Amino acid sequence: MTYDTSEFDFARPLLVPGESILWKGKPCPGNILTKQDVFLIPFSIFWCGFAFVWFFGALAVGGFFALFGIPFIAVGIYLVAGRFVVAAHLRKNTAYVITNKKIIRKKGKSVDMIDIATLPPMHTELHKNGCGTIIFGEPVYQNYGRRTGGHVVQPFALENIEDAVRIQALIAGIRQ
Repeated sequence: MTYDTSEFDFARPLLVPGESILWKGKPCPGNILTKQDVFLIPFSIFWCGFAFVWFFGALAVGGFFALFGIPFIAVGIYLVAGRFVVAAHLRKNTAYVITNKKIIRKKGKSVDMIDIATLPPMHTELHKNGCGTIIFGEPVYQNYGRRTGGHVVQPFALENIEDAVRIQALIAGIRQ
């Protein structure tokens, strides 16, 4: 895949003397379903369907009560379709750079770096479209306390890249 070289200019100021770029790339275009979608797609259809039925039922009865259904319909529409649009937009604005010392990821306006010398174990998931995702480490659940709950922190990853097996071998070669 050919890229506009200016898409990777963000990495230049982050390089230290003696560091060189070995690979640069972007995620493959198109939507990729994730493991979570096995649960999220049926749930989102159910949520959206219930929200519409409730809203139109409340609308038929009349009054102010139907307005409470609008946020639920908005969430349902986002779950059914909007999250795929957001993911495609994020993927379009994502770029990766691998140097002989670190991996740099630009996702939107955010830039993350991870030192190759301290990389956690990596594994590759190959997708049906021929691309793959290289994941460093495992997801971690962060608990904020008994009452506030928590969330899952996803590990650093090079998502949906072309020739992921070759890139994983490149990274493994740098680590040695």
